[in-house]
Amino acid sequence: MKKISHMQLIYKIEFNTTNLYFKHIIESLIKEANINASCKQYNAFILIIVEALAQEIEDFFALLENKLPLSIFIGNSYVVETYDETLVEIEDFEIKQNLSLLTNDAIRKIILENNIDFSNDILKIVKGGISRFETRNGLKDYFLPNKDIRENFENKGFEVKLLITDISKVEEIFDINMKDYQLLCSIERPLVKLKFKILKNSDKEFSSTNFIYAKIPDDKEVVLFAKALKEYGINHVLYVNDEVYQDGLKITYFKEQNLIIHGDKGLFPKYDFIANKKFNSSKDYFDENGGVFKAILAQSAKRLISSVGVYFSQNSHKSSISVNIPTKGIKDIISIPNIHNSIKNCFEEISDIDEHCARLIANYSKKFPMVLEGEVAQNTNGFESIINMCAKVLGINSAKEFEDIALDTNLSSGIQIDMKLVSLDGVNYLDYRRTVQSIMAYKMADVDNITLIYSFYESLSEFICNYVNEIATDIKANDVVLCGNMFANSILLSKTNKTLSKTYNIILPKEYPLDY
Repeated sequence: MKKISHMQLIYKIEFNTTNLYFKHIIESLIKEANINASCKQYNAFILIIVEALAQEIEDFFALLENKLPLSIFIGNSYVVETYDETLVEIEDFEIKQNLSLLTNDAIRKIILENNIDFSNDILKIVKGGISRFETRNGLKDYFLPNKDIRENFENKGFEVKLLITDISKVEEIFDINMKDYQLLCSIERPLVKLKFKILKNSDKEFSSTNFIYAKIPDDKEVVLFAKALKEYGINHVLYVNDEVYQDGLKITYFKEQNLIIHGDKGLFPKYDFIANKKFNSSKDYFDENGGVFKAILAQSAKRLISSVGVYFSQNSHKSSISVNIPTKGIKDIISIPNIHNSIKNCFEEISDIDEHCARLIANYSKKFPMVLEGEVAQNTNGFESIINMCAKVLGINSAKEFEDIALDTNLSSGIQIDMKLVSLDGVNYLDYRRTVQSIMAYKMADVDNITLIYSFYESLSEFICNYVNEIATDIKANDVVLCGNMFANSILLSKTNKTLSKTYNIILPKEYPLDY
């Protein structure tokens, strides 16, 4: 009788984090399948090594396909012939993850074993009120889409987001693609910016723009609450969370790479194997490394190589284009100014440039007198303050609306908005006055807001590319790091990458956020 022989199969999954929760999920599926297999995690990938009969292997991978959840850190996966057996596996320091591992089986178990009565909460919501309750991920207020309630929260400084209770209904209100689905449904349960279908947000009940950050349930209580809402016929609710609590990761994507914009949940606490140290938050990690640019150099082993770093952040007062020179360290070459959050002060500074600018301010104030009424947001820094000023002169309410209008266009090219340098006390700054003045001059010539707003990001990309090229040529650098949450803007990132990647190796963070 012919002996049936076993075969070995080595399956590689590219995985851009050293956290081990995904490995543990795979190991639980190996145990469920009762198959002779092992799972090994290394820096940047996971290996599943199976030695079994062909049919057993086929059945096991069918189980993986059915039960293995998506993850924001997964890259390509494929069979390999061999692997370097001298590589050292990632050590398990048994760090408890700030993450509920909501596999399909875990969700079913939660629903079967728990029964919370949400009737009072749902009654409040249906009557147009607010349901407020606490979960393991913090205190949250839930309400049906309502412009007045939404604006009241936003005026208090809260960000209003959307909880999707029935993912099968999401296409009814959003223009959504497969990548958006994959991110929403990944084990990390991130917040994903989605675009409303035409007319679905026409009354601005969901959002002041055509976009909103949305997510699906991410802990036991919210799973049960979403189930109760879904049974009542409510497929989505708006919510705000207590700012003390972390509400998960904000995620976007660029080409094949997922980018973490901001957040700690699922990332921290974390053991960093380069620093040989545990970090409890992204702030701890970035502060320890001396900022975002330095942290990315450390992660990508580029500290001893000359490079250019562009750290452009909406929120930070330290945005700059910098160089890393091994013998000298980090040096800022161009800085982004922190301006007075005052439209009157802005107009005075523009008037002081020259007579032409003084006439522009006088004529603009006559043609658009509403611009001088009210002020821009006060508690902002750097780019957010500058964008708020650009928005103000166009009659746009905020930097958020300014950006979302740009993202909502079908333009592929715009007009040239001035992005020039001014030297003050030996420091080269982006001259925000020229940028605002340029937008105002086009507005006086009746150029529409959509074109101007899109052109701001396109021109900012040209500014980055021109100066990065000049600086990199001077220091003979081949690597350019792009970081800071301004690069979550797809227009800015795609145009900057398209130009610079022709000449330079572009480095974007994979395992850590773009920003604090």
